[in-house]
Amino acid sequence: MPKLRFFSTIYHFSRNKIYGGLERFRIRVRNKRTRNLRLSGESDLKRWVNSNELDESWDERTYMIGSMIEPNSSIIEFGAGNMKLRNKLPENCTYQASDIISRYPGVIACDLNQEISIDLSKYDTAIFSGVLEYVYDIKAIISRLTEDVEKIILSYACRDISNAPRLDRGWLSDYSREELEKIFTTYNYEILQYREWRNQSIFSLRLKKLNQ
Repeated sequence: MPKLRFFSTIYHFSRNKIYGGLERFRIRVRNKRTRNLRLSGESDLKRWVNSNELDESWDERTYMIGSMIEPNSSIIEFGAGNMKLRNKLPENCTYQASDIISRYPGVIACDLNQEISIDLSKYDTAIFSGVLEYVYDIKAIISRLTEDVEKIILSYACRDISNAPRLDRGWLSDYSREELEKIFTTYNYEILQYREWRNQSIFSLRLKKLNQ
C-alpha cells in the first residue's frame, strides 16, 4: 500500500506539472497572437471560424441584454454568434443577425474592424454582446450608428472594472468606463441603464433628441 500511494502521488504530480506547462504554453501563444493582431490592426478571423470558440456561459449575458430591449424594436445584433438573443426578445420585435462570418443563412457578414456597409436605416436598436472587446476603434462604431440607430445596448469589459487577462482573451481594445462614456456623450447618446455581469459593464443608450 505505501508503494501504491507513492506511485499515485508521483503520477498526479507529474500529470499536474504537464498540464500546468501546457496551459502556460497556451497562454504564451495566445498572448503573442493577440499582440501580433494589435500590431496589424486585423480581426482574428481564424479564431471565429471555429464555432467551439462560442462559450455557452456567455448566453447569460445575452439574456440579460435581451431583458433590456423594448417591445416593438427593430434590432440588428452585431457579433451574433449562435443567435441566442433571437429567442429572448420582447413582443413585436424584428431581428437581424450579423457577425464576422455568416454561420447561418440570413446572417450578414460584417467585420467591425472595417467600415460598416450595412444599411442601418432599417433598425432602431443595435446590440453588441461580448463583441466590442475585439474591436479596435469603438468611437468609429458609435459614430457610424449615430447616423441611423436610436438605441444601443452593449457590453464591454472595461479595463478599470474587469481584471481579466486581456491578451489571453484575445481582446483588441482597452477602454475604461470613463473613456466609453465620453464617447457616448460625444455622439449624443445618453445612458438609460447600467448593469454589470461578471465585472463586465452593460450600457443601454438612447440618442438624445435635438431639442434636449
